[in-house]
Amino acid sequence: MSKSDYLIKDIENVITGIDGEIKKIDISRLTAPGENFISLVFRVDVQVEKDGKVETVHAVAKRLPTVIKMDLNAIAMRHEIKWYSEIAPLIKEFGQEYGIDTDFYPECLGTRLSMDSAKTNADEESVLLLKNINPDGFENLDRHIGFDYRTAKAFLRTLATFHSIPLVIKFKKPEHFKIIKQCLNSILDDAAVLSPPKDKPPSGPDGKTGGPPNNHPSPGITYGKMLEIPACQPYRAKIKAMKEANKEMGDFLFSPADEPWATMVHNDSWVNNIMVKLRGEEEPLVKMVDFQVCTYSSFAKDLVLFLLTSVQDDVQREHFDDLLRYYYDQLTSKLEKFNIPELKLSYSDYLKELEKVAQAGEMAHAIFFTNPVFSEKGKAPDFLAGEADMAESMHLMMNNMGERQKQKLALIMELAVQRNWA
Repeated sequence: MSKSDYLIKDIENVITGIDGEIKKIDISRLTAPGENFISLVFRVDVQVEKDGKVETVHAVAKRLPTVIKMDLNAIAMRHEIKWYSEIAPLIKEFGQEYGIDTDFYPECLGTRLSMDSAKTNADEESVLLLKNINPDGFENLDRHIGFDYRTAKAFLRTLATFHSIPLVIKFKKPEHFKIIKQCLNSILDDAAVLSPPKDKPPSGPDGKTGGPPNNHPSPGITYGKMLEIPACQPYRAKIKAMKEANKEMGDFLFSPADEPWATMVHNDSWVNNIMVKLRGEEEPLVKMVDFQVCTYSSFAKDLVLFLLTSVQDDVQREHFDDLLRYYYDQLTSKLEKFNIPELKLSYSDYLKELEKVAQAGEMAHAIFFTNPVFSEKGKAPDFLAGEADMAESMHLMMNNMGERQKQKLALIMELAVQRNWA
C-alpha cells in the first residue's frame, strides 16, 4: 500500500475526548496481510499538547479498503459502528448501575459512517477509532497454538459476562433490550448478501466448477479435503453428512435461537478477535474486539466456535469438559444474582443447547474457520490492498491445507462426535 492509502480524511474531527491541542497525527498499518479479512486496521498516534506538555494518545482506526468493493466489508463496518454507538453505552450504563465490570472491549474514541450525512451505508470515508490496547499489554495469542487452560478460562469468564448482561437486560430493562435486539438484528437485513444461493454451482477463478459461489468461499471445499485426511477416516459418514447439508456463511452466522437463551453473540470468537494481557501470577485480563457480525442468537455459538478452533490441542484433549463446565458455572452464577425465574439453566439443558447449536451450523462455522486460523503466516497476499481477490485466495487456501490444520480438523471431529455435536 502507498502512504496515500493510509490517509483518513478529517480524522481530527472524528477523535473525541482529546484534552488539549492536536499537534501531529501519525498513521501506519497495524495488522499484517492475512490477519484481518474485512477492514484495514491502522495504528494512529496522536500527539496532544496541553499546558506546555506533549502526550501521545494511542488509537486504532478501522477503515474500508479503497481498492476492493465487497458488500460484506461495508455491512460489517456499518454494523460495528452501530454496536459501539448504540449497544456499548447501554452495556456500560448497566454495569455502572449494578456494579458489574464491563471493561471487555476497547474504548471507542470516535466514529464516522460517512462524510455525507445523507448516507445510511458505510463507504470509503467510514472510520471507527478505538483505543489501542497494545501499549497497555494486550496482545493476540499465536493462532497456530491457541489458548492454554488458564487463558481459556479467563476468556470464558469474560464471555459469560458478555452473554449474561443482555440476558438480564431482557427482563430488567426491556426498553433498553429492545434497542439492543433491534441493533443486533439489523444485520439480518443483509443476510442474503452473505449467504449465496445454494442452487448455483460453485465456480472457480477460471470459471470452472470447484470454486467459491458468487465470490463466497464455500465450506464444502474443506469437507472434501477432510475426506482425504487419514485421521478423519473414522468420521467419513459424519463429514459426508455435513458436506451434503451444504451449510453456507449465512447459515452459521445468522442461525436463530430459542428463548430465553437468545442473547448478544459475538459470532466471530476466534483467537485473532481476543486480546489477552498476561500478568504473571495474577489472572490474565481479556478484551474482545471486532464486533462486526454480532447478532442475536444462542450463547452456545460463541462457546462452540472458540473451544473448537482456538484452544490448544492438549487442553482440548484433557480439559474440554472442564471448560464446558467452567463456562456454565460462570454464566449461571452471574444470572443467579438477579433471581430471574426464566433464566434458570440446568446443566443437562445447557449441554442440549450446545448440541443443538453445534449441529445447526456452528460445527460448519468451526470447520470453515480452521482455514484462516491455520493459514501459513506471512504468506498471504494483501487482498485488502488489491494484491489478490479475497475469494480466490480463500479458495486456494482451502485447497492447500497444511498439516497443522489437518491435525486440528481430526481433533475437532473426535471432540464433536464424542458429544454428538456432529
